[in-house]
Amino acid sequence: MELDFSVPLAFIREHQALFIILVTVVFCTCVFFIFAGIGRDFFNLYRRNFFTQVDKNLRDALIVMEPGQIFIYTMATAFIIGPLLFFTMGFLVAATVVGIILVLPPIILGRLKEKRADQFVKQLPDALAAMSSSLRSGLNLVKSLQQIVKNQPNPISQEFAQVLVEYRIGTDLNESFDSLAKRMDRQEIILMNSAIKISRAVGGNLAETFDILAGTLREKSKVESKIKALTSMGRAQGQLATFFPVFIGYVFYKLEPESMAMLFTTKLGLIWLAVMVAMAICAAILINKVVTVDV
Repeated sequence: MELDFSVPLAFIREHQALFIILVTVVFCTCVFFIFAGIGRDFFNLYRRNFFTQVDKNLRDALIVMEPGQIFIYTMATAFIIGPLLFFTMGFLVAATVVGIILVLPPIILGRLKEKRADQFVKQLPDALAAMSSSLRSGLNLVKSLQQIVKNQPNPISQEFAQVLVEYRIGTDLNESFDSLAKRMDRQEIILMNSAIKISRAVGGNLAETFDILAGTLREKSKVESKIKALTSMGRAQGQLATFFPVFIGYVFYKLEPESMAMLFTTKLGLIWLAVMVAMAICAAILINKVVTVDV
């Protein structure tokens, strides 16, 4: 018995337009669900990484704010600014700005954490000298820390207050100082922790150790300031070499949009664009290596 396909084929030919629309709708629906699933996975991955980085930076900087709030503000800003830029300046500008908005909060919080750690290190020599005076007057280490919390400015008073809080709830003082070193991530704090641990383990004149360490940190700060001043010109040149080609490219794009469009639409243009970006990144890395001096 032979199968007769004439009737279905005739029906398809008769309703060809409707059949094409139906197939197109089914195909677009499948593609939509596939890309929606991929987008949801990427969004969940971004949100998880965002929460991890922001939460750590908030805790290290002692900023009283929830990561969820920052995430909502970031998403709202991206959804408001993105469409406005898309309709006014085009897809490329909108995508670039939205991408910057999405990655900016962890970077800003990281910079705040770095500035807080730098301020802590600047205050540390004076705090060590004050602790040395407290120890010579007969106070123990915990009492001297309380004096620092009471009399010194932020952030050193906040950080030492956190150490005392952890100590009062049962954490060993050495572990509390180790937590401080992890939050600040500075070599100077590791030196202070080593001096305290050695003194508590084998004894010794901790007040004199604090005086010597305070003097060493002051000299180290002077040397770092001189090096920073001497390398500031090279650092500025590196920043100029990195961002000036972008500015020149934008100017040329405004002057000759058709010629500059070939840089983004042709295969040879994309190759040269990739070469230029790679060379700019290599130059920035090399200049940064040259002007970075570890004391």
